[in-house]
Amino acid sequence: MLVLEQDRKDAILQSMADKFMREILASTVSQAKSIEEISGENGIPISTCYRRVHELLSLRLLRIERTIITDQGKKFETYRSLVKEATVNFSKAEVSVEVTFQPREPEERLHIWKTVRGDEMKVAPPVG
Repeated sequence: MLVLEQDRKDAILQSMADKFMREILASTVSQAKSIEEISGENGIPISTCYRRVHELLSLRLLRIERTIITDQGKKFETYRSLVKEATVNFSKAEVSVEVTFQPREPEERLHIWKTVRGDEMKVAPPVG
């Protein structure tokens, strides 16, 4: 998807220019992770990781996949990159940014219903 809005282009370019943001997005492409997991795997200080995750959320490049409450009552969230790939092209006239977003699987979209109903739901394969 070619990004046309200038503020969206700037947000993507900003995240690609920041080493920690790149590491966070790359770390969460294939699976959701908590801030502690992201911090530990990438050697990002925990306070920096919190700050960058919140920036990526506000830029709509990262999403909260799950909110978990432990038996001790502690609440934490897991995060997943919305961006699968980003390509930046420079020319005389302009900068173009193309982004491939993560597709959401049908099972993932129905997770809330599984949780509410408390049973297993089967998802039919795509038709066609």
